[in-house]
Amino acid sequence: MANANGIFAWHVVALVTAAMLAIAARGPEAGTSAAQSLKQFLPVFLIPVIWMALQLIPVPTFLLANPIWSAASIALNQPSLPGRISVDPGATLQSLFHYLVDVALLVSTVIIAKDRQRADTILIVLCVVTTFMSVEVLLGRLDLFAGTIPETGTATSPFPAAAALAVLANGALVARALERHLHQQDIRNLASAQLWIGVLSGLFGMAAALAAMSALERGALLAVTGWGLTVLVFIAAVRNLGFRSWPSAILFSFLAAIAGLMAVPHSRSAGLDLLGFVRLPADVVAPAKHLLFDAPILGNGVGTFGLTSLAYQEFGTAASAAPPSTAILIAIELGRFAIVILAGFAAHLFFVTFLGAVRRGRDFFFAAVAAAGVLVVLCESFLDSSLSSRTIQTIVSVMIGLGLAQSAGRTSGANH
Repeated sequence: MANANGIFAWHVVALVTAAMLAIAARGPEAGTSAAQSLKQFLPVFLIPVIWMALQLIPVPTFLLANPIWSAASIALNQPSLPGRISVDPGATLQSLFHYLVDVALLVSTVIIAKDRQRADTILIVLCVVTTFMSVEVLLGRLDLFAGTIPETGTATSPFPAAAALAVLANGALVARALERHLHQQDIRNLASAQLWIGVLSGLFGMAAALAAMSALERGALLAVTGWGLTVLVFIAAVRNLGFRSWPSAILFSFLAAIAGLMAVPHSRSAGLDLLGFVRLPADVVAPAKHLLFDAPILGNGVGTFGLTSLAYQEFGTAASAAPPSTAILIAIELGRFAIVILAGFAAHLFFVTFLGAVRRGRDFFFAAVAAAGVLVVLCESFLDSSLSSRTIQTIVSVMIGLGLAQSAGRTSGANH
């Protein structure tokens, strides 16, 4: 529905999310349980809200306000014209509303997914949705479906990120089938229909997603997705070997070394800059490059890239430019320092879900897929701008909520 009619779909998403949060919070222990799982992330949720609110507050034009307000004041001969950090307060306010919807969706998912059966349902739905989007990419290559499948090659297309998340979700589905089979009384019975349905469904989804990424020619994203799968395999291995505390340090060191090796070629060719991770033609990157260089330290305002990029395009170009990557978009709209803060938040989420998966019992794959998803999304934000898609933001919110809900304790009323 989001691909068919985005504006209508996101109004529906907002209403459904509000209703879902209200219904989920009515449980006798729902609020307390969710508060315990999310209290450590309160600064993570509040800092973006405060940042966007500050961008909307009128400030004197000679202080923190964007220079565009001073220029407008001079052009209109109105010295008292109030300035703001955001060049488009309406777009920033709308972005703040979208962010609050995503947070509400994450919180309601944490409440709902405390129950193991509901968590199973959410994982299966994530697999179905992301796999379907990957199949859409493959069908879009056929002449029979020309014009009926949304464009999959645009800069802000959600399909590359959906394919990467489909690999992880279906990998967790395979782990779920194997783990549930190992906990049966007769593990030697390989004729179990539940085992083969789960394994074959997961393998089909992974194959479709990998084929979609190959069709989109996203080699770097394919490598990043491989490291996400490595996280799933590593968590399963250390659990079976009985490791608890120090595997997280090993994984962190391993991923840091890999990230450094991946950054070396970019640093040699384009310098240690955000544009060095993007593989796009120079004429496509040029508007964002100039806009990034001229962006104030506090950014131009969330949701304003489309408006501000018009001033940096060649004469006669009507359409607004697309951001080369989500990291560049954040640096332009929120300031470069925001990238460091958001990367720190992502690292916090990763280690909480990673350690939760290592400490969990047979349901470790819920937290493991969230940890792998956070890692893949963080890396992909430097490669393309698919994370700026509202569809991907919704999927990521649900996946993280699922992982946080299942990071500790047993569920579904099972005997302790």
